[in-house]
Amino acid sequence: MKKIALAFALVLVLTLFYCSRSGPEPGPQITPGKSFNSAFPKSAAGLTVQFTQEKEGYSQADLLKDGKKMAQLSISDTDSNPTAREKFKPGARTIAGHPSATVGSLGTAILVANRYQVQVRSIDPSFTAQDRESWLNQFQLGGLK
Repeated sequence: MKKIALAFALVLVLTLFYCSRSGPEPGPQITPGKSFNSAFPKSAAGLTVQFTQEKEGYSQADLLKDGKKMAQLSISDTDSNPTAREKFKPGARTIAGHPSATVGSLGTAILVANRYQVQVRSIDPSFTAQDRESWLNQFQLGGLK
């Protein structure tokens, strides 16, 4: 009986030791937000791109005209939120060769490499859907792969 109890205790100790060494399953590798910054459009036509937020899987900038916020530009890694890809339907309209979607009444987004959501959101009412599409075309999307 003592041998069985000793063997059981040894198995238990080894199991606990092994479990403590192996961590949880690794999740998706989310792209650091700062790596998106080079893909953002450059300031042009009297509009200034000013970065406002950078975190894991996300980067954001304001588009300013004479200090007034006209729009918000962003890139996000949808591997942290796969349901964000659902709005991009196959065969939908494309912008810059990528599937596009309307996000609410003020946003236009594209999906790059079936992973990165690039979005322009109007803040000022004078910044139209055509303006949003124009700015989406100015992103340097080749680096998002």
